[in-house]
Amino acid sequence: MEQITVERDGAANIRFKGELIATTSSSANNASSYYSGSTGRWRTLKLWKTAGGKYVGQIVGHTQWEGERTRHAAAVCADLAAVQDFFGHDWLAKDLYSEAGIDAVEDVE
Repeated sequence: MEQITVERDGAANIRFKGELIATTSSSANNASSYYSGSTGRWRTLKLWKTAGGKYVGQIVGHTQWEGERTRHAAAVCADLAAVQDFFGHDWLAKDLYSEAGIDAVEDVE
């Protein structure tokens, strides 16, 4: 496991030992099947598992627009339910869950 520092806006950065278990990204290119829906803007989602068994999630909102800046959000999550609370359930989050092997479904009897 390597030491990782994850940047976030408005709070202290997060430093931990862990491994990256999934990453996905939308695209600013409207010809891509991963098109973000906004020309010049896209998101990258990353999920790590820490040496202590927690999860760290990061959302980076990239921009190519003059006057805008890249945004960084991150959270330490105690379990997979908290991971899903952080990322939500849009198509990009579901892509991340699929890559991570997370069964992000609601079971109903």
